[in-house]
Amino acid sequence: MAWLCAIVATTLALAAPSSEELERGKTAFGRAEYARAIVILRPLLYPDIRLDSESDVVQAHRMLGVAHLFENQPDNARREFRRLLELRPEYRFDPLTDPARVVEFFNGVVKEEESEIAALASARKKRDQELATRVQREADERCAARVRTITVAKNSYPPNFIPFGWGQFQNGQRGKAWGFLGTEVGLGAISVGALAVNFTVFGVNPRRRCLDPMVENTTVPRACMNIDHSEEDLARNLTRVQVVSGVLFFAVAAWGVLDAIHNFRPTIPLDAEPPPAGGDASPPKNQRAEARPRPSASLSRLGLQWTF
Repeated sequence: MAWLCAIVATTLALAAPSSEELERGKTAFGRAEYARAIVILRPLLYPDIRLDSESDVVQAHRMLGVAHLFENQPDNARREFRRLLELRPEYRFDPLTDPARVVEFFNGVVKEEESEIAALASARKKRDQELATRVQREADERCAARVRTITVAKNSYPPNFIPFGWGQFQNGQRGKAWGFLGTEVGLGAISVGALAVNFTVFGVNPRRRCLDPMVENTTVPRACMNIDHSEEDLARNLTRVQVVSGVLFFAVAAWGVLDAIHNFRPTIPLDAEPPPAGGDASPPKNQRAEARPRPSASLSRLGLQWTF
């Protein structure tokens, strides 16, 4: 039963959290129970490190080295101090707070390993610089992957009052702009065409023909009882078409102006491209060529932007 109890105790000790064991080791070290501290702390470092952070490892080597020194085990103390210097080449004991024996012994180890410590310090500094450079490069790459280049065109307010969808073209509503343009051009063409046909065919006053039979050998004028109003009616209908289409033209033009004012945007994005997938900030050459600004014509005084 004794061996079974020993196995159970060992298993429980190994299963205990390393942080709790480290605290137990600190407590034993603080009470100057150096032999007990060695028993508790050594399994945290050998054969495998069971501590979570480098600072805990450094602290464990420090306490082990001091404990071995006070237990008159200088070789083991020298080994722990060397491991400590491998992790922190710049580490030194404080002569004001630490025992003089520890400070003297540790400084002797530092002097023995001076060249190796310098090499370790240089290697650690280089490793830290490389790590910082890599972290910065990865951060820059992630930042560049999120970048979107957006070109904006500045719009001016007066073009909103121009008919034929001009304001909609400026606001980037091309479908609506073409609708207003086609409707207004069609209504304007109908109105102007009706006016031109009416004036060309019938002139200012349409003619009226008398349909009464002609009476020969008479010189006395008489009133016409049967008048042909066909040309006059046609002219009147053309005038109605002209007026109605003209009114509709101005109504649609006013609608377009109000719509342009309502949807006016001082700036409008042009050629906005999302970042490429996969975090690569530089697009392929063929995509880079396609991403060049398209030909454009602009009238700076009115703030107009046309792209094609």
